[in-house]
Amino acid sequence: MRFFLALLLLLTLPLAAQTIKNPGARWDQVYLNPDGKVPVNPSTLVLESTANLKAGAALDVGMGNGRNAIYLARKGWKVTGVDISQAAVKQAQAEAAKLKVELDARPGDIERMDLGHEKYDLIICMYIHMVPIRNARKFIEALKPGGTLIVEGHHAEAQALGLRPVSGGPPGYMDNQLLRAFERLRIIRYEDRTTQAEWSNGPEGRAPIVRMVARKQ
Repeated sequence: MRFFLALLLLLTLPLAAQTIKNPGARWDQVYLNPDGKVPVNPSTLVLESTANLKAGAALDVGMGNGRNAIYLARKGWKVTGVDISQAAVKQAQAEAAKLKVELDARPGDIERMDLGHEKYDLIICMYIHMVPIRNARKFIEALKPGGTLIVEGHHAEAQALGLRPVSGGPPGYMDNQLLRAFERLRIIRYEDRTTQAEWSNGPEGRAPIVRMVARKQ
């Protein structure tokens, strides 16, 4: 079955590239939709994985409404949050201002940005499928020695089950794809299972999910 999933993904990627010409505007619609099922609470994986980390410099890739970035900032992290949706960034900025939290929230395409060398103690990538894969080398270089990478997203299997993120974006990660992309890092935690998903339209919010926590030596 996994072979057919891989074939399905390869066949659908060119179509997705043609139809999604303005991802920023597409995500604006998601965050401006009053009926949208956009997560607002910090990720469980982020809560668990950062509980014992010393606060430092953090980068939230695909920050969205700032749910994780603001949580980290309130815990003493110096957070830079980047998102391709200007609507999402404005929401994050407004919430940070409301809570009187210092947050560097900026609109932009992370794939076009220079992230620097050994700049961050923490990088998080939540439900931004394939962005970590395409930018693995850049993310690894941007991590300080001892820095932590946190990734969560759908497995590509979700598409075969008729599930997909609220945004209708890319279907998800293939088997062990994250492990291969970040093999230079020490894997602290890896999960590939059906469980409660933060972004999902599946029954009771359950979907095939991939989670990874890794550390740079």
